[in-house]
Amino acid sequence: MTTPARTLHTPAGVYSSSMDTYPLVEARNQLGQLVGRVRHGQEHILITEYGKPAAALIPISELEELQRLRDEADVAEARAREAARSGPSMAHDEFMAQLEEEDRREVAS
Repeated sequence: MTTPARTLHTPAGVYSSSMDTYPLVEARNQLGQLVGRVRHGQEHILITEYGKPAAALIPISELEELQRLRDEADVAEARAREAARSGPSMAHDEFMAQLEEEDRREVAS
């Protein structure tokens, strides 16, 4: 059973009312069906825990696009920092860890 269409506002963003929403327990019981709807119907499913958005099911093509956009943003950030050269250079893995830590801090604030 989905909840009525509505807009959910959270610190992480605003979620569309057109997205079907399922409590975690219900989503767990219907996971196969929900995955099929996302895969074949290109739907978005929002999963809540204790009434708050916790996760979303999206088509894999959209996840790949999100990752591509994030990678492009990371490359742009690396180029900008390289151009600014405010300190010693660092290894790629160290730079990516630093970016991820900054992302975590931004989400937490």
